[in-house]
Formats: sequence, C-alpha cells, structure tokens
Amino acid sequence: MKKIILSLAVVVSFSFASPAITAGLTYSFGAAKDNPLSGAGATVKVLSTSEIKKPVVGAGVSYFPWAKDKKFGVDVSAGYNFKKGSIMGGWDFLQNQPSVSLGYNKEIKSEKDSKFVDGIQDARCDKSKEIDGDN
Repeated sequence: MKKIILSLAVVVSFSFASPAITAGLTYSFGAAKDNPLSGAGATVKVLSTSEIKKPVVGAGVSYFPWAKDKKFGVDVSAGYNFKKGSIMGGWDFLQNQPSVSLGYNKEIKSEKDSKFVDGIQDARCDKSKEIDGDN
C-alpha cells in the first residue's frame, strides 16, 4: 500500500510544476561485502519540478556496471533541488534496497512557451484591453 501511495504522489506532483530530468551517480546500499563498488552506478530520473532550492520527488532507472547479478534498478526518490543539481534518497524496487543519488538537472521545456492554443484567445486578454482603453 505504501508503494502505491508513493507512486501516486510522484505522478500527481508531475502535473503541478515544470518537470526536470537529472542524470548522475547513484549508490544502492546493501551491496556485496566483497565488492562495495557493486552498489555504485549511473542513474537517470524525471523530477517533479525544476525549481531551485525546493524539495523534489522523482522516479528513475539505474545501471550498476560492477554488480554481479542485478545490473539494473528502478527507484522512487525524494530530495532537494539545487541550482544545477539535486541530491535524493529513495527505494530501488529491483535492487530491493535503499539508494542515494546525486545528479545534474535540466528543465524539460515544451516546444511552445505559451499556455494557450493558437487561435484560442483567453478572456482575460479582452479585459486587459478594456482597462488599457484599446477598445
């Protein structure tokens, strides 16, 4: 039940802000005692927001090149955004253990900056013209 609630929270948070993508390093705790590097890897995540100095949630995939058996991971994380990066901690479902990550962020932008569809005018535009006396 906790996994479902956490997953829904991540999905809902993506709909409220401009999301970002992050790429960086991850470490999955619980790695083999004989090879501590088996928990180190690379990760790519989609974050709930690109705003700096804000808490963030995200979901991503990881690759662990030094692991003997489980080379891939899928995680849900929470953390904090900085100016160009983020630090996060969460749970890796394929590795079945906690993980931390540090990455470089890039905002996901749409092709159009406008929130309005071409040819459709917002009612607020007409009101601003009336106030300015353009009509």
